[in-house]
Amino acid sequence: MRWALRLGNLYGIAIRLHVTFLLLLAFLFLMATLAGGWRSGLRSLLLLVLVFVCVLLHELAHSYVSVRYGLRVRSITLLPIGGLALLEDLPREPRQEIHIALAGPAANFVLALWLGVLLSLVEPARAFLPVLSGEALLASLFWSNLSIGLFNLLPAYPLDGGRVLRAWLSGRMDYVEATRRAVGVGQFFALLFVLGGLLLRETWPVVIGLVVFWAALTEEKVAVLQSAMERIYLEEVMLTEFQSLAPGDSLFDAVERALHSLQDDFPVVSEGRVVGVLTRGGLLRAFSGQGWNQSVQAVMSSRFETAQRGDTLAAGFNKLTARGLSLLPVLENERLVGIVTLQNLLQSITFLSRKGAAEIESLRRE
Repeated sequence: MRWALRLGNLYGIAIRLHVTFLLLLAFLFLMATLAGGWRSGLRSLLLLVLVFVCVLLHELAHSYVSVRYGLRVRSITLLPIGGLALLEDLPREPRQEIHIALAGPAANFVLALWLGVLLSLVEPARAFLPVLSGEALLASLFWSNLSIGLFNLLPAYPLDGGRVLRAWLSGRMDYVEATRRAVGVGQFFALLFVLGGLLLRETWPVVIGLVVFWAALTEEKVAVLQSAMERIYLEEVMLTEFQSLAPGDSLFDAVERALHSLQDDFPVVSEGRVVGVLTRGGLLRAFSGQGWNQSVQAVMSSRFETAQRGDTLAAGFNKLTARGLSLLPVLENERLVGIVTLQNLLQSITFLSRKGAAEIESLRRE
């Protein structure tokens, strides 16, 4: 995600902080300071940071269950409106999606239970008084976790409750149609938030409603695109006219072929088998070192993935992006029959995003 700062890795998951979150911290600190002095500002700042630690735990709970089901989680990004876990694979079994969706609110309810017990022992007078203030950290954290858990259970897609609804619907109809119906319910709730905020003259319900509405539309487009990518196979988009190199070729040979074919990356083939990949970056690094006389074998990368021509576009894209590759040799019976590059896959995805799954399916039948 753009404008996100990487904080580090946790169990192989990149943790990022969106810059707008820092702006929110600065704004709330300023408002609290103007209202009650710098001590009040610091307490409000501490409360917000602790609340977003709880949001991070919410997203980690989603991620933990996802990993248990064999799904890879690429990153978690903290935003002013909450957290966003980015999965490389999407759960398609309704049971899996329900368990993953419910894990987040469950984490908040466990935190609320623990904080509630602690609060009843330390400050029993405040245990059941709703509050959100830096002056009452423990009580505020209790009510924040309870609110986050309950709010996320609303069947307003893409909230967790909406994902449970989508999973339930997908067991009874097509996945894309289930997503569309869940999106419709989510947009209904979003409009209720906006109207309620306008009637009550409160800003946050309006902001939340607009964000949920926009996020629902975005998720629908992603679901349609994902469905289309899983209906298209690499043999339909792979490049069949391409240049390859042999391990004994020189870098001068590689440059000549690059100039004549406008091809940036090359599969390296020996005795009919792919043994490596020479990328444009590797070629440039080699020139800055020992120059033209090196062999391809000396500078090629043996860190590469291959795909079968019957693999889906989604599977090929995941292989390229998961390891930061730019070329994917396509095989049939261990024989190289084509290549796909990140650039030509992105072009295919752009085309699919404009056409949609249904139109692509009709074009393939013609």
